[in-house]
Amino acid sequence: MVSNPNDGEPTVNGERTELSKPLRRVPSIPVPEMHKQLRAALKKRGMDDRVAGAISTIWTDPESVLPQIANPQRRRVPGAYLLVISGSVYTARLVPDPQNPRNADQVQFALAQAEGAPPATLVPAETAGEGELASQVESRAALVEQVDWTAETTRNRNKPLPDIAEQGIMDPPIGVATTFHYGSGETPNTIIGVREGSTRISHGHNYLGVTAEDVLFNLTRNAAAMQAHIDEINSHVSKADEDILPTERAKIRCAVTDFELIIGVVPDVPGAVDLSQAIKARVAQDHLNTKTPWSDEAKHTALAEECLISARTAGVVPSDAEADWLAGRLTAKEVVAHKILPFMDDRAARAIHLFTTNDPQIHSAVRRPIALVLTNEPTGRTKRPKITTKAKLPLAVELVARERRGAALEGELTRFRKTLTDALPGDLQKTVWRPTERSPEAMYQAAVLELDEVKDERPATTELRVRAAYVLAKHAAIRGPRNDVGPGGDRRSAGAVIDALMDTKPGLRHLRQIVEDDRVGLTPRQVDDNGQPRKDGEGKDMPIDNEFLRTKLAPKDGTPAESLDPEARVRDHYRHAVLATKDALRNLEAQMHNLAKLKDGDDVPLIEREGRAHARLLKDKLQELAGDAQDWWERAVEAHGSYNGSSADAEADEDGDEQEAA
Repeated sequence: MVSNPNDGEPTVNGERTELSKPLRRVPSIPVPEMHKQLRAALKKRGMDDRVAGAISTIWTDPESVLPQIANPQRRRVPGAYLLVISGSVYTARLVPDPQNPRNADQVQFALAQAEGAPPATLVPAETAGEGELASQVESRAALVEQVDWTAETTRNRNKPLPDIAEQGIMDPPIGVATTFHYGSGETPNTIIGVREGSTRISHGHNYLGVTAEDVLFNLTRNAAAMQAHIDEINSHVSKADEDILPTERAKIRCAVTDFELIIGVVPDVPGAVDLSQAIKARVAQDHLNTKTPWSDEAKHTALAEECLISARTAGVVPSDAEADWLAGRLTAKEVVAHKILPFMDDRAARAIHLFTTNDPQIHSAVRRPIALVLTNEPTGRTKRPKITTKAKLPLAVELVARERRGAALEGELTRFRKTLTDALPGDLQKTVWRPTERSPEAMYQAAVLELDEVKDERPATTELRVRAAYVLAKHAAIRGPRNDVGPGGDRRSAGAVIDALMDTKPGLRHLRQIVEDDRVGLTPRQVDDNGQPRKDGEGKDMPIDNEFLRTKLAPKDGTPAESLDPEARVRDHYRHAVLATKDALRNLEAQMHNLAKLKDGDDVPLIEREGRAHARLLKDKLQELAGDAQDWWERAVEAHGSYNGSSADAEADEDGDEQEAA
């Protein structure tokens, strides 16, 4: 076996082997009469004329497709059957999915306000008619830019094996007619969008040399342009075999592909599953439930989007604006116009509540899209999958993380997701609480009341704790357990540490401060009993960090004693200072005794023979200190007569005497 120097394909005695797909001429565009018949049959099924027209022009042999319109094939998905027609199509008349969920983890949202974000959105395509979806984009130019980005990103992230340059597009892609409406007011247009197989089509378009503009607007409905495209490819086929370049062979092989077009859905229970949901379930069967799924971030992003749509449809998300806020499609400034609280902790709390509460209406709305992916049981059967918080919470976390996607490094974003998950209560699904519009101070006062009354249900405390957990994770002020042994070790999870804060007033006070500071753009600060920020030696605010939380505010060996008020704290420092001074005096006495014991050969203390300068310095310092002590004593004697109650210095003396006696 030798290699052909022109294209690298294996040959035997000059004959091409079966390892590569044989070259075939591309069929010319069928006669218009066949398109008309196909269009009429599709309209008879209830399709819009524009949609029927777009579908009729993709086939290389409409005559073989025509009988399928009345008797389409059925493809099973959870809860429904998809109705499908299949045949050979022109690859250049298919469009890769502009919202390919494989790339969901690369989409950046307005909320993050990241500069240079790629032109990609997750605006959903919704059921719009018989066998048709519809989607809204800003303009035709924006759609071209997004399709171009999506196709390039898809090609870079996934390369088919074997290479379709050698084999063509082997597995038939699956698609559906999709109509795009434009915010710019431009005329809507319908394309045949690929929903499964976008990778293959994106690589095929690359080999064909067609652009997003071509497949969206030029080659799809312009017969002359399409025929010129076909003629160019066939001109390569007409060459002598040894003159056909590898790039030309790839173009020939990718020009035509088998294709399955979805033209409707038959749900097991009327109204239970629509066309959009059924298609997503079909895609999920191949990708989200395989041994090599999409990344967790992409999966969670796509599923979270579907859950938001379901929640909005069910009315548990009260408005489109709030749905867009939770989805990250609005900035904090933009949301103010809709009279929605613009605080990021509020957005996080609402997202977390949506995906963790056991409220029947909310749980049912959120559960449904997840169940379509996680189950193979048809809708309506007695057996239902158990959708737990473990399955739902990552979707909430991914919604929250949209505020940082593109504005933070990937490693920081990964740590944020993990820390937030760990910091949240582990039993939110069993806890009665909901996000309110109360201020952090009002939440704090209600939480203190719940603590004082030893209530089993503590909704205000839980709300304050959830909001603070989000802020701590965002500022990296709480971290996971330290597994080293010894005094520095602390194997408690971030959630366990925050749990401990809920059970003390200083802890609740700091949870309030954490939320308040974040709302005004400050790093969370430590505060005293009066709620005033604590200062370091330079007069700077002291931040709340992992060490402070674990060692001071919620130590692992038990809850700290209730903090002292400012005056009591000074007295406490005074008591410790008196004891420390007495310890220092005892140590000085011992050291002077040791110094006097150091003698020369004549048994004379060295300090007496050689220590004139040292003894003088020591004497002067001791006389200075004795003078200070005399002054303190005289002032204390003067003050003692007018002081009611036991004096602090007397108490300190008693403590010191007890320690000395011990």
